[in-house]
Amino acid sequence: MAPAGDGWKKWALLLTLALIWGSSFILMKRGLFHEGRPVLDHWQMACARLAMAWLALSPLLFRHGALLRKHWLPLLGTGVLGNGIPAFLFAAAQTHIDSSLSGMLNSLTPLFTLLAGAAFFGNRLRLIHLIGILLGLLGAAGLILLKTDDGLPAWSWYAVLPILGTVCYGFSGNIVKRHLHELPAAATACLALSFVGPIGLLGIWTTDLPGTLQSDSQGWESLGFVALLAVLSSAFSLVLWNALLKRTTAVWASSVTYLMPIVAVGWGIADGETLSAGQLAMILVVLGAVWLVNRAERTV
Repeated sequence: MAPAGDGWKKWALLLTLALIWGSSFILMKRGLFHEGRPVLDHWQMACARLAMAWLALSPLLFRHGALLRKHWLPLLGTGVLGNGIPAFLFAAAQTHIDSSLSGMLNSLTPLFTLLAGAAFFGNRLRLIHLIGILLGLLGAAGLILLKTDDGLPAWSWYAVLPILGTVCYGFSGNIVKRHLHELPAAATACLALSFVGPIGLLGIWTTDLPGTLQSDSQGWESLGFVALLAVLSSAFSLVLWNALLKRTTAVWASSVTYLMPIVAVGWGIADGETLSAGQLAMILVVLGAVWLVNRAERTV
């Protein structure tokens, strides 16, 4: 249990993470497109993001590298599930869906954190939890099925990818909370990225990112947005996230997704994206489900 004095620190970490992660979706959009024209493909962006995030934290390996031998398995798990796979899923999704929709679907993270905890980590699952999970999935289905302009059904398999990303986040949060809580937050971040960062570095060459930078006049600008995404959303925020997990439960920490959609939708609207009344209603259903689950956690 975290000391009472940690209360303000938890909220400061939560708000900072919401601002950074809520802005990550517009940064992905800027990395992929310039004024609607594709620049980097999703493989290039995801690989560059992982590589640069790892390089940003790699100096910490001199201090924390010795911990890798003892904790390599959970670090591998959170590296792959918390960083590697989601980086590709969200990048691929945003080649076909709006950044605001991607940010809204990310709100499912606390529900899948709870579900993964119950299914694989021995956490208790109550009836109210199941109700919250079902409500959240209902809201997510509505977000996917409703278009932003005329409200007509517009199913897109690409909108499923962010949901799969939140499943990965759910497992990662539980792994960190259960097996890595005693490690310093910076150590968990840099060591977890050490499993996926080199893969991203290799991917930069196999996807011919250097060729794109040379041939496309907007390549370096797009890469600049990816660098911001990597350093802020994947490296720095990962340290903050692990620090938050050390002070609270995995489900409470994942409630950062309450605020992320507000930031993501705000950036999306500023960038000319539109939202229907139906989608707004569905995100309220999702957030209501998350609130229900978090309220249940506080009453345990």
